[in-house]
Amino acid sequence: MLVNLRVMGIMLFAAGVGLRALDLWQARGWAERRRVLAAAGAFALAACGTLYAISPYLWRDPLAIVDAVTTLSRHPVHQPTLFRGELVRWPSIPPHFIPTWVAITTPPATLLLCLTGAAAVFRRGAARPGSILRNTPVRFAWLLLACLALPPAAVAALQANTYSDWRHVYFLYAPACLLAAYGLRALLTAARRAAAGPAREQEGVRLRRNAWLRGGLGALAAAALIGMAVDIVRLHPYSQAYFNVLADRRIPEHLRTQYQVLYFGTQFRDGLEYLLARFPEATLRVDGDSRRQLWKNRLILPADARRRIVIADDAERSPQFYITGDRAGATSLPAGWHPDGPVGPVLHVRRIYRNTVLTVTAVDLSLIDAAAAAGYHAVFRAAVAGAPLLRSQFDLYLDGLALTYVKEPCRPEDTVHPFLLRSFPAAVEDLPVIYREDGWQPLSFRFARYGVRFNGRFDGRCLIRRPLPDYPIRALEVGRLLPGGLRLLEAVIDLNPEQPPVSASAYWFAHAAIASGERGAPDATAGFDLYLDEAGAELTYHKEPCAPADLRGRFYLHVFPADPAELAAHERPSGFAHRSFFFPERGVLLRGGACVALVPLPVWERGIARVRTSQSDGWSVEFAAGE
Repeated sequence: MLVNLRVMGIMLFAAGVGLRALDLWQARGWAERRRVLAAAGAFALAACGTLYAISPYLWRDPLAIVDAVTTLSRHPVHQPTLFRGELVRWPSIPPHFIPTWVAITTPPATLLLCLTGAAAVFRRGAARPGSILRNTPVRFAWLLLACLALPPAAVAALQANTYSDWRHVYFLYAPACLLAAYGLRALLTAARRAAAGPAREQEGVRLRRNAWLRGGLGALAAAALIGMAVDIVRLHPYSQAYFNVLADRRIPEHLRTQYQVLYFGTQFRDGLEYLLARFPEATLRVDGDSRRQLWKNRLILPADARRRIVIADDAERSPQFYITGDRAGATSLPAGWHPDGPVGPVLHVRRIYRNTVLTVTAVDLSLIDAAAAAGYHAVFRAAVAGAPLLRSQFDLYLDGLALTYVKEPCRPEDTVHPFLLRSFPAAVEDLPVIYREDGWQPLSFRFARYGVRFNGRFDGRCLIRRPLPDYPIRALEVGRLLPGGLRLLEAVIDLNPEQPPVSASAYWFAHAAIASGERGAPDATAGFDLYLDEAGAELTYHKEPCAPADLRGRFYLHVFPADPAELAAHERPSGFAHRSFFFPERGVLLRGGACVALVPLPVWERGIARVRTSQSDGWSVEFAAGE
């Protein structure tokens, strides 16, 4: 919101200065010019003083306001946002992003009157071009039109980093409302002229017609205000989730699969309060699809309620409940599944416009009765009936468009780390736009979202049902996400053997070739065995067995060319190409204890002369290419 305030302040200040400049140009005599200058000075002092007073950020650096225009263009947050059913993120935000959000979240009456006002401004400007400079009300109307139209155009032209509806340009609503008032005035003026009619009509007829037209406009305005009030009451306390009729809000679950409804997660408080009321004495272990929002909403609760809520994290291994908001983290899911919806028994649901924005589910089935858990026991029995797709820490079964994980016995520590899951499509075009550059779709998850822990005679069993996208899948990459960003790659499951292997399996291929001796002796041996593939311009780091402690610190990698002239200009002073990395950026842990990192190297016409690599203060080695 700081950016909103600064941009709005710059716009209004610049507009005010421009209007005063016109007044000064049209002023006649020194007395009138002095009045204009005095008014301009008073306006500048009042504007700057007010903006400074209500902007604590400017108290540290008053000149920070000058970078307001470019702040969004270089904003560091590149998170995806759901827009018209697709996950998009900067710099691939479509130009119609802001206009679409404005169109579907502005009350229809305001929208129509704003368009009417804009049309009236254009009509008067076309009929009397000179009035734009000489007539103060007309100039102000054109100023409002510019304030409304130019920012979205600038955002599209500069590819500004906008996400989560149009909250970065909410200041547009002020000129929109003023233009709506201008449009209402234009309609009333047109109604008065229409009521006047031909001169030969009687005065009484004209008065009655005028009264009817004005009454009709008043009734429409009252109906619009009543409609807005009804929406506010219906949505309370989530009035920020307003959508108008252009967004197809009557279709069940349409909005939440097309747009992000509640970005700030204010609905999580509702879920926490429900659990506190249903289990009035117990200490509740809660997880959710946004732990950050859970923490924030927990702080709102009274002190005694906060003490009874434990937000599950890596130290709390057994959440009892899972709270899901409206964020859709995956698209193209099979029918019958909500996007990224949890699997456990549903205890509480909150809907807005027939769209689910809050779901509270039980992860531990010991907290619900046997009848409610019976369906999950049936799923367990069906899952273990056939042969598993993969036997690992969990047994994996592919069931239609869902991947089922089963483990028996299952301990809390087995589910503490998130599950790594990536989907590689048969055709990259099937992926949402945001993932096509990578070539795979991330589907990683935590146990509490899709898993349940059984009770009674099923004690010790864990079941996870993870929906998969409905496009043809070429391969699945499965594993675990460990602390420090490490990936434990358990397997790459090939579902379409007719196509070439996916790139993710390169880790397994490299390890298998090294283990079988196909890669021959390493080019160098230090902390890791190093294999240089000059043809593929790739360096392989391999170690078996490998512990997480072996992967700490930075891996330094300097590549020297046979011809120094082939280095980039910024690399020539050092004489080498710098390719340093941290292990999670380039490597994975493999089931069985091996760790493999694959690092692409520069491709030079005359090749690589030598390589020097080290790991923090641990080991260092240098070797010539081809040795």
